[in-house]
Amino acid sequence: MMKYDIKIYENADFESLVIDVPEEIYLVVDLVIADIQQDTSGIWLDAVNDVLSKKSSYEEVAGNVCVMEVKEDVTKIVFNFAEEDEEDHCFIETEELKKIFLLWDEAIEKKYGESN
Repeated sequence: MMKYDIKIYENADFESLVIDVPEEIYLVVDLVIADIQQDTSGIWLDAVNDVLSKKSSYEEVAGNVCVMEVKEDVTKIVFNFAEEDEEDHCFIETEELKKIFLLWDEAIEKKYGESN
């Protein structure tokens, strides 16, 4: 069971996948759409798994748009291009972020097949 209501669907105009998340974790959209894109979550999920399995106590992954700072209980997502008066980060439970990554990977595999 997931804490958040997450919707992943295809945008018919662009033939790409879109993700909708609640406002309090809004930067997950930028992380997934801009940094992970039409790929599986790979290094992003690996970092989360390393921390959750206690192989590491902290991981940081920087993408083109966001930086993900993973700690065991909570992950901070930082938006690199926030305007001066904009909120530049949000927090999400690390376990919930893992579930979102797995949902995204499942949607990508369904849309593009195993070859991606």
